Amino acid sequence: MKLNQKFILKAFTVITILVSSHLLVSEPIWKFGESKLDIEALRAKSKSSKKLPYLPGEVVITFKKNVPDSELLRQTSKLATITGGLNLKGHFTTAKLLESETMEEGMRRIKQDPNVETVEPRYLYYKQASAPNDPQFSRLWGLSNTGQTLASPSYTANSSNPGTSGKDMNVLGGWDVTTSCTGANAIVAVLDTGVTYNHEDLVGNMWDGSAGCVNQNGTAIGGGCPNHGYDFVNNDNNPRDEEGHGTHVAMTIGAVGNNGVGITGVCQSAKIMAVRVLGLGGGTNDSVANGIYFAVRNGAKIINMSLGGSSFSTAIFNAIEFARTNDVLVVVAAGNDGANLNGTGTSQNSYPCENTNANLICIAALDQKHALANFSNYDSNATSTSRTVDFGAPGTNIYSGYGDESTVAETQTSYENDWISGLSESGNPWSYHSCSFSANGTPLTLSGLFLPNDCSVIGWNYTFPYNNPTAMPAYSSRSVYKNFSINSNATNVKLNQILISDGEGYDSANCYDYTEMYHSATSGNPFSSGTAISLVDGLRSTYMTKFCRKNSAEYSFISTESPILTACIGQSNCSVGYRFTSDGSVNNGGALVTEISMYTWAPSTTAYTNLNGTSMATPNVAGVAALIRSYNPSFTYQDVITKLIAGGVAETALSGTTQYGTAINANNSLKHLKQVTGVTLQLQ
Repeated sequence: MKLNQKFILKAFTVITILVSSHLLVSEPIWKFGESKLDIEALRAKSKSSKKLPYLPGEVVITFKKNVPDSELLRQTSKLATITGGLNLKGHFTTAKLLESETMEEGMRRIKQDPNVETVEPRYLYYKQASAPNDPQFSRLWGLSNTGQTLASPSYTANSSNPGTSGKDMNVLGGWDVTTSCTGANAIVAVLDTGVTYNHEDLVGNMWDGSAGCVNQNGTAIGGGCPNHGYDFVNNDNNPRDEEGHGTHVAMTIGAVGNNGVGITGVCQSAKIMAVRVLGLGGGTNDSVANGIYFAVRNGAKIINMSLGGSSFSTAIFNAIEFARTNDVLVVVAAGNDGANLNGTGTSQNSYPCENTNANLICIAALDQKHALANFSNYDSNATSTSRTVDFGAPGTNIYSGYGDESTVAETQTSYENDWISGLSESGNPWSYHSCSFSANGTPLTLSGLFLPNDCSVIGWNYTFPYNNPTAMPAYSSRSVYKNFSINSNATNVKLNQILISDGEGYDSANCYDYTEMYHSATSGNPFSSGTAISLVDGLRSTYMTKFCRKNSAEYSFISTESPILTACIGQSNCSVGYRFTSDGSVNNGGALVTEISMYTWAPSTTAYTNLNGTSMATPNVAGVAALIRSYNPSFTYQDVITKLIAGGVAETALSGTTQYGTAINANNSLKHLKQVTGVTLQLQ
């Protein structure tokens, strides 16, 4: 099929808009002329699990100060459907737009209301992390790097393991000054996925809120905070970790030191406040903002936010300003896109790293030789004061507390023997294939489940002249499924995959030929009593349970998402299935699923692992900041930043890529401090 010029212009306009707004999560495959999709980039993206920048159809509305608190919900109800979110200090609410309008249309309409200060999507923020592996103090190279070789490292880029002796934060030198993190200034709030607060090497250092605590608005929480914090995802006082990231961060800051168990945190006796703002699918700007207000109102003097997203949020900015007016330092991650945040060319965004709040510092990740980690964001603005990334700190092969993690990838044997076709179906079923083809001149292979029972969907999507796939019969219904035995203690269950669905067009309301994905906690056919999985189509900017083309143009639905299998959490079985359905006309559709693996994570009070990320560098800095503030309680957040600057060690990798060009050094920042005693600080 040839495309006319009008269609081509419209197509490239759509691409430009979507790429510039970072909306592509489930992306179509475009075919024009000799162009081909880079399958290796696709694979990389499926493993990086790029997520949505915001929740479709949901917004945060900040009202003008002259609108009384008592009027906020009523004013919101005039504009949209209230979702229950209310923050009096930040003067914002959360709401859902009309189903008939796009995000742009809804925000434009709401902005016209004279009572509205700003309106923004419910932006999503995600943990900034990576992979796992092994134990004890000798593994903590970021605290003391002797050039040791780490067993089974999870980061091996640039031959960084073994590292270079002395390339560390010299925490041992800092501990010569003090190992104590006590008093009001030692409370560190970890805004993250929650914390396994009963972990063997953390339980003694958790903040105690059982005597009473207040919410984001300063109102007493019934029952207090006996579980050491609050959960703004489930809106309860049990911020338990469901995927490990927050526990890893918390223990890097404040695992109990000198107790003969596991590891030690940078600040050996800190008090960790657990504030869960990230759920299994990420977190929203209102949750993060609420978490900041909660932490400040309950006495935290340092907030660690190992999270980030691509969009600026007024709600988060104002919350960090509230922290500033209460003398709270906020330490955030630079992000893991390997991107230049200089604001020019093809640079990406990372917030809140790029916020201009004076009490916020942003951290890049260094490897065992103090080279910039290949995944770490940086900022090469010509003017150093304009750079948003401030310091570097150890962020690869960081060993800390975690959970029981398992990933089982499908093989040819499991594809061929374990996946069951629908019993009532005959002819041309889903089948295993390993298809070789060429993309951009590079020979590649895709192995997995294919429909039709051949490699023709590959040719249609990747190989010029893009011949139609083998025709499927009218009224086709082809399904395939498999049962996975999983850990019944798992709190996070998801399926990693690349899914492509093709078919005969789509109009404004219906899919004619489509693929569905179902899951069930039973061991049988998930299509009998299971639940449909929603995936995001980037071109429609909406969740879909029927995956199909947007129209009859030449592109397919494609997803690299790893959907969370909610029905399987807490169960010992998890069945997953795919079903292709067509209408009454013979069509050239089909589907394929590849790179399938089942992932589970379960909490553990004894587990540890290696992780990589700017998320891991950030708590190293928060721990040093807690040491400084604890030793000299008269210090303001500004004094702490000054000491971090003065104590930093110049590194070539950070020169021109961060504001100060230095790596954090605990010894240098602490050695000239004078301890101040007898000073009492009170939050106003």
